Amino acid sequence: MVFESVDHAYDFYCEYAKKAGFCVRKGGSYMNNGLLKSKYSTCSKEGHKPANSYDSMVEKDSSNRPYYKRRKRPTIRCGCRAHFFLKSDDGLRFEIYDFIEVHNHEMVDANDMHFVRSNRKLTHVQQDIIYEMSTLNLGVVKAFNIMRTKYGGFEEVGATKDDCKNFKQSLTCYIVEYDAEMVVQRLSGKKTVVMVIRFEYTINTKGDLDRLFWADEISKKNYLVFGDIISFDATFKTNKYNMVFVPFTTTDNHCRNVTVGAALLSSESIEPYSWLLKVFLDSFGIAPKVVVTDQDLVMKRAISLVLPNSRHRLCMWHIMKKLAHKAHGMNNDHDTRYTHPDPVSENPFEKEAKLMYTKAVFNDFQDEMYHIRSGVACLKSTEEEDFVRFSFDFNASVPNYLEVLFKKEGEEGIDSTISCGSK
Repeated sequence: MVFESVDHAYDFYCEYAKKAGFCVRKGGSYMNNGLLKSKYSTCSKEGHKPANSYDSMVEKDSSNRPYYKRRKRPTIRCGCRAHFFLKSDDGLRFEIYDFIEVHNHEMVDANDMHFVRSNRKLTHVQQDIIYEMSTLNLGVVKAFNIMRTKYGGFEEVGATKDDCKNFKQSLTCYIVEYDAEMVVQRLSGKKTVVMVIRFEYTINTKGDLDRLFWADEISKKNYLVFGDIISFDATFKTNKYNMVFVPFTTTDNHCRNVTVGAALLSSESIEPYSWLLKVFLDSFGIAPKVVVTDQDLVMKRAISLVLPNSRHRLCMWHIMKKLAHKAHGMNNDHDTRYTHPDPVSENPFEKEAKLMYTKAVFNDFQDEMYHIRSGVACLKSTEEEDFVRFSFDFNASVPNYLEVLFKKEGEEGIDSTISCGSK
């Protein structure tokens, strides 16, 4: 009997073993002048497992390598001599040279043959199903159960759950080296189909992905309708890539969060944030009226550089979240519990904080809030005859104020002559 290739002959022997009730294992081969001359396949119970000698008194072997005590595993080998031997003269066509059919062990029952290793194999269709399920956040076990239902039973799948897990692990190991390139290629392919999609990326000197921003057509529509106020916050570096995920979100008419863009950054400095805001502005063409962030000074600096006409506001949720950390371990003695805090201005926000915080916590809150305030903040304004008095706060730690007097004129405008006094 002649075969066109070694793989063809091996598949033929595996099909024979499936009907007979045993498992096949690939054996050795012989090469001559770069041509495969012989190849044999055996029963999986051929030969005997070599005994691993381990001396607990010796730390290293003859090659100066340390000994490792291995788990004692049972063996299925019993010296079966059944095999399938092929030979070839030209390395292209193979014929059967020797064939031993007799086994010295019991055969596997036909109902259990789908558990035999040589009969377990995932087809390309099944591999594609596992991959597509993983993109939908469905695990390997769920993918296997779907295939079991689709094919009509465990034995019809042709593989076990462990085989599916091993394939997913191999696929993940392969993707790890090319995942960033695959993301860029996928977004590039989408952009060729949908021209509205916008994505930008940069790489560092090592060739690794440094920054990535993307926004699809739905995000752009949401921004045009609900983009007056946006919020963006950077997550911590908790992923294996040590990158920061930055989502841009807003709210719709039903007070639900709507994503209008997302980005990945390798660092949280002014340059990456400035690049991100410039790309965001170029993608949508219109700057948001209000930008809400946490108390990150780097974000504040980047917003003032790229979006000077947008109002920057702090998120109240982040401020209240820090309250427990600030108040933890604070000594609530008589001096702090029963002494009212002293506000330095008539700001309504400071009045509300006075009612919630103790004096010690209020002082920390006061220092932090006035430390991050940008520019000069107007505290109050009063009318005095022909003048309007504005009070500005330059430094909250000491009561320094600047009083500016503007002379009131008619509806046409205000006189350019300004009288200033400070104290």
